Amino acid sequence: MHILLMALYAFMVSSFFALLARRTPKARLRLAMMLFAGLMLGSLALAWLMAPFPTEPPAPIP
Repeated sequence: MHILLMALYAFMVSSFFALLARRTPKARLRLAMMLFAGLMLGSLALAWLMAPFPTEPPAPIP
Protein backbone atom coordinates (compact mmCIF):
# COMPACT_ATOMS: atom_id res chain seq x y z
CA MET A 1 0.00 0.00 0.00
CA HIS A 2 2.83 2.37 0.85
CA ILE A 3 4.50 1.90 -2.56
CA LEU A 4 1.18 2.54 -4.31
CA LEU A 5 0.63 5.78 -2.41
CA MET A 6 4.22 6.82 -3.11
CA ALA A 7 3.73 6.13 -6.83
CA LEU A 8 0.46 8.10 -6.84
CA TYR A 9 2.17 11.05 -5.13
CA ALA A 10 5.11 10.90 -7.56
CA PHE A 11 2.71 10.78 -10.51
CA MET A 12 0.70 13.78 -9.32
CA VAL A 13 3.76 15.89 -8.49
CA SER A 14 5.58 15.07 -11.72
CA SER A 15 2.46 15.76 -13.80
CA PHE A 16 1.90 19.10 -12.12
CA PHE A 17 5.49 20.28 -12.52
CA ALA A 18 5.64 19.09 -16.12
CA LEU A 19 2.44 21.00 -16.85
CA LEU A 20 3.95 24.15 -15.39
CA ALA A 21 7.44 23.84 -16.84
CA ARG A 22 6.93 22.80 -20.48
CA ARG A 23 4.68 24.01 -23.30
CA THR A 24 4.48 21.12 -25.77
CA PRO A 25 2.79 17.81 -24.91
CA LYS A 26 5.86 15.81 -25.96
CA ALA A 27 8.16 17.84 -23.70
CA ARG A 28 5.64 17.63 -20.84
CA LEU A 29 5.44 13.86 -21.13
CA ARG A 30 9.22 13.49 -21.24
CA LEU A 31 9.72 15.71 -18.20
CA ALA A 32 6.90 14.01 -16.28
CA MET A 33 8.42 10.59 -16.94
CA MET A 34 11.87 11.76 -15.87
CA LEU A 35 10.52 13.36 -12.69
CA PHE A 36 8.43 10.30 -11.87
CA ALA A 37 11.42 8.00 -12.32
CA GLY A 38 13.61 10.30 -10.25
CA LEU A 39 11.12 10.49 -7.40
CA MET A 40 10.51 6.76 -7.33
CA LEU A 41 14.15 5.71 -7.68
CA GLY A 42 15.31 8.35 -5.21
CA SER A 43 12.84 7.26 -2.56
CA LEU A 44 13.68 3.58 -3.06
CA ALA A 45 17.40 4.36 -2.86
CA LEU A 46 16.87 6.31 0.35
CA ALA A 47 14.82 3.46 1.82
CA TRP A 48 17.57 1.01 0.86
CA LEU A 49 20.20 3.20 2.53
CA MET A 50 18.12 3.48 5.72
CA ALA A 51 17.35 -0.27 5.93
CA PRO A 52 20.42 -1.26 8.03
CA PHE A 53 19.57 1.18 10.81
CA PRO A 54 17.38 -0.17 13.63
CA THR A 55 13.85 1.13 14.05
CA GLU A 56 13.51 0.27 17.75
CA PRO A 57 15.18 2.22 20.54
CA PRO A 58 18.34 0.62 21.90
CA ALA A 59 18.03 -1.91 24.70
CA PRO A 60 18.73 -0.56 28.20
CA ILE A 61 22.08 -1.33 29.73
CA PRO A 62 21.63 -3.70 32.71
